[in-house]
Amino acid sequence: MRTAVLERERGGLWPWLGQRVTAVLVLVTIAVHLVLTHYIAIGELSFDNIADRLAGGAVLINDIVLLVAAVYHGLNGLRMVVLDWGLSTVAGRRVFDIMLWLAGIATIAYGIWALWAWVS
Repeated sequence: MRTAVLERERGGLWPWLGQRVTAVLVLVTIAVHLVLTHYIAIGELSFDNIADRLAGGAVLINDIVLLVAAVYHGLNGLRMVVLDWGLSTVAGRRVFDIMLWLAGIATIAYGIWALWAWVS
């Protein structure tokens, strides 16, 4: 692996590693979600029994992990594309990173709130 790929101006080591880890997490949690939804189901899959499924705990935790991993993976991928296109100033990168963090936190908070509405 070339070290130029991991330079801070091109993204850095931790975002690069986070992209790989969240890719695996997304694949695993999607597989677990499908198994929990279609094979280890509580009754017939319908709109009415979603709260029963989420109240079990495993589905809720899996969906929250899937949500966090997918949001991080997507926003980090967007960040890498923008950095590759030439966002070269340190101040510009910092502002863009802050905007992405705020968008990610808001998206995750909204997603957890939407999931939690089914449980309570």
